[in-house]
Amino acid sequence: MNSVVSKWLMQRIAAVLLLPLLIWFLFNYDNLMTFSYSDAINFFDNKLNIVLLSLIFILAFFHMRIGMGEIFGETSILLNVPRTVTAKVCAQKLVAKKIPKSYFTKMIKSNVILSALICLLYTSDAA
Repeated sequence: MNSVVSKWLMQRIAAVLLLPLLIWFLFNYDNLMTFSYSDAINFFDNKLNIVLLSLIFILAFFHMRIGMGEIFGETSILLNVPRTVTAKVCAQKLVAKKIPKSYFTKMIKSNVILSALICLLYTSDAA
């Protein structure tokens, strides 16, 4: 399995694992806000609660790291940095497509917020 497919698969697995954990967290967060101090301490003394909360943080950061790499990977076109091609997998065949710089340039000119984010990213990389 190549690295692109494994990243895609790991992100999907992390997302599926995060769903029940986030439901558990939201249910307990509501309760935690109404707990007294001693009830909150008892909640965090429970090993299961600590393990589940730790899993949420670990999986969320892992999922976020992979996702941010995918999102900001396309900015390499705008910064004239070498990059990999974008691959789209279909049921019939594998299609690899390099997205031209003109596509992103047009998108930046039409979207002020995207333009500001790219500019901010570029200036923070240059510093």
